[in-house]
Amino acid sequence: MPTDFPQLDLSTILACKGVIVTALQNQCCQWEQESTDAAANGCLSNALTLEHWAFAADLLSTTISIELSGLFSKALNDCSGDLPPTSHHSVADQMLNAFSIEVAAAQEEPALQPVC
Repeated sequence: MPTDFPQLDLSTILACKGVIVTALQNQCCQWEQESTDAAANGCLSNALTLEHWAFAADLLSTTISIELSGLFSKALNDCSGDLPPTSHHSVADQMLNAFSIEVAAAQEEPALQPVC
């Protein structure tokens, strides 16, 4: 894990988070649907296995989201040392502005939504 957090690109962290979490959520939805189909066809063992896989994918998606949010926070906090206070804005204001810009940049691209 990198320790030079100010060198991390915040928008890249957000983009990675979006792509990875969306992919896992889509896989979760697929396995949930396959589990439902297997149960309807009487393949209860297969349905249970697919249900467990879907749960694991959902848990992994949440864990990755939390960890990448934490990494984003660490990188943003470490950037505060690079932001000297100005006569008009405090470091906290500049950090909030930087965070707002990163969030806005991440929202401009349409996010992939899971298909369930």
